Amino acid sequence: MRSQSITLIAALFGAVTAVPCYELGWGGDGLTAALGPLANGIDPFGPQTGDRRWDVVEANDCWVRWQPIRQGQTAKDARVTKTVFEATEGEVRSTMNSYSNAGGNNIQLWLPMRTRSLQYSHMLPAHVEDLDTMDPQMSISDYSRVVVSIILPSAKDKLRKVRASRTGDKKEDESVDRAEEVGIVGLAGTIDRGDWAYTSGTELRLAMFNILYEQRVAYRSNRAWDKEAFAWTLAEKANGDCVVIDFRNFREFVIRLPPAGVR
Repeated sequence: MRSQSITLIAALFGAVTAVPCYELGWGGDGLTAALGPLANGIDPFGPQTGDRRWDVVEANDCWVRWQPIRQGQTAKDARVTKTVFEATEGEVRSTMNSYSNAGGNNIQLWLPMRTRSLQYSHMLPAHVEDLDTMDPQMSISDYSRVVVSIILPSAKDKLRKVRASRTGDKKEDESVDRAEEVGIVGLAGTIDRGDWAYTSGTELRLAMFNILYEQRVAYRSNRAWDKEAFAWTLAEKANGDCVVIDFRNFREFVIRLPPAGVR
């Protein structure tokens, strides 16, 4: 997997220039898959030549949280920026059992970047061919008013998952079971500011629907879907640098279609 460290390259070979997100992929002109995924933009998976660099990271190794933009907030206000995570088993359980956040004591919970997480967050339809139907989270249904905070793979070894405590009673543990079925957990550990990246619900949903569209077209055309052109989305680090979230090796990816050669 190609993941370029801008800091390391700068130290070894001299100064580099981080490529902004608007120059990658669609080139910031709002084109959709129907008009060509790389029109006017730099190929996110293409060679990085000269002194211009960007990071490419595995989607599989990211943690994600979808945060609604509240009344009076800007998109940046809704970003999660903390570096210390201190979830306990009891807090995770309490939050899973308190949908309305009664008392205001809920902690932030996290999802792995998986297909079920994308369905849960309205980034993909709740019902997708060959996948179980998912009940999405209604509090983030207006994806145009949602910020997606992404913990990058650079923090993978700095955090540990914290699961909810259980009573052993099936009824009392029902909310915990539902949440863990999606993949929701708490996190504990300390990360760096550079381990964060952000995108909007609208942008991530567009990228996922482009992938879904391409997979359906490829299936009908009896060909493999074009991962190089479609299997990515872009996110912005806190310092403004762009990072490519790479979905080419994504597990449980969207439609689990058989290869063209075996259909």
